[in-house]
Amino acid sequence: MKSVALVTEYNPFHNGHLYHAQQSKSITQSDVSIAIMSGQFVMRGEPAIYNKFVRAEMALSAVDIVVELPAYASMSAGQYFANSAIQVADYLDANHLSFGSESGDIKKFHNTAKEMKAIEQSAIFAQKQKEGKSYPRILGELLEHNDLLKEPNNTLGLSYIQAINNFAPQIKPWTIQRHQAQHHDAGIADHSFASGTSIRNALLANQDGWQNVVPSQISHLYQQPKANTEPCFPFIKHTVLTQDAEQLSQLHTMSEGLEQRLKKVISETSSYTQLIDALKSKRYTRTHIQRVLMNVLLNFQQHDKPQTLDAIHILGMTKRGQAYIKHLKTKYPERNYVTNINKQNAHHFKYEIQATNVYNNIFNNTATDFNTPVIIKK
Repeated sequence: MKSVALVTEYNPFHNGHLYHAQQSKSITQSDVSIAIMSGQFVMRGEPAIYNKFVRAEMALSAVDIVVELPAYASMSAGQYFANSAIQVADYLDANHLSFGSESGDIKKFHNTAKEMKAIEQSAIFAQKQKEGKSYPRILGELLEHNDLLKEPNNTLGLSYIQAINNFAPQIKPWTIQRHQAQHHDAGIADHSFASGTSIRNALLANQDGWQNVVPSQISHLYQQPKANTEPCFPFIKHTVLTQDAEQLSQLHTMSEGLEQRLKKVISETSSYTQLIDALKSKRYTRTHIQRVLMNVLLNFQQHDKPQTLDAIHILGMTKRGQAYIKHLKTKYPERNYVTNINKQNAHHFKYEIQATNVYNNIFNNTATDFNTPVIIKK
């Protein structure tokens, strides 16, 4: 059985995701599609608008298997995020990886990845690092053709290509050009396609329009209680006030100096939005700050960041997906493909369980990793 992996957040699932899933399966001629999905918190540094179990159910309208991307990876940027996703795809024996991009030209991704590798091995790259310049800035200065770095999905796609080259060269990458809506579009302008940002905005504001840009057969799932960042603020503030700068500096993704700034401004702010505005600067992007704050909330420590993958949490499957997992368990009996978390296997998913507990505490959810069985779509 041939399989294609899709690295996703589905925050929430929409027609663009449906198009990507259908096209990915078609162009790769795969029997099975696997969504590697962020859990309760997503890469942009926010709680997912719906919990991972609801989003998995949404995704099963288009894919055969939904597995959870490790929580530390979801709370990371760039290369660690991509490396972890490719490790999961490899663990699931995926033949292909398909990602959405603004470019849609896979040859350009391969060529740029080769240029990037050559630059990383050059003396001038090492010199610019010594000067304290960031990795993206160095690439922007040294890459002859750096147009791919100007769009977020292109940049992430390059990270996938690098990860495949380094860890799983047997996986064949493909890219599908984003259809209609762009990544940061704030409003729903099209009758069939819209960005995740615009759909979240409409849902959180209780506005209409989103109904036209999500698959109609799962529209009832979008009535679930919705999560947003603002209720996280008191918990973040408590942590910052009760930890010293040295403790905060040990948190995952914390930039040098940001912990001092965080300690300085926290008492002057009374909302999440105010805190973000107080922390914004040329040095720190908004998304990076949001990601840091979610790691403060989750108490994810840099020294605890997993370096290996020893188990996969399967959130949902179709009948075809079940057959594929059965095949994997026969082929790789030493691997841990976990459909239901219990006391015996919970140690594999410490941080995912922790993220669910925090999410539920803030948003009054009751679905946990222990009381929610794997979803089987008939």
